[in-house]
Amino acid sequence: MIARSQLQRLLLPIRRFCIRLHRSDKGSGTVVGVALVMVAATLVSVMSGAGHVAVRHAQARSAADLAAFSAALAWRNGRRDPCSLAGAVAEGNNASMVSCHMEGEHMGDVEVSVTMHVGVPLVSKVVASARAGPSACD
Repeated sequence: MIARSQLQRLLLPIRRFCIRLHRSDKGSGTVVGVALVMVAATLVSVMSGAGHVAVRHAQARSAADLAAFSAALAWRNGRRDPCSLAGAVAEGNNASMVSCHMEGEHMGDVEVSVTMHVGVPLVSKVVASARAGPSACD
């Protein structure tokens, strides 16, 4: 049988290791806390960027709608170049007109595409399109 003193001598290195391990654990809560704060800050930043992109896309859709409607109304009233008016309306709404297509004869449909700068690192701009024109009478 192993004597008590021999057992204590055998377990002494394990005990010292456990004490050293316990002492090295001090301050680890601070590191975990800092890591959690960093994760939360990253999530808030990502959500803020996504919200900003959604708002700018809605603004681009509104600018495209207004530009298309203005161009269709100008074309209906006999203006020669309604796309120049659509470009001016888009510029007035902080957007840039990408394309403008007129379909049909006098009083046809107008399709306008606009782009808007976002300012978010991964999404530089958003694009929106709109179509306007008279509806057919049955």
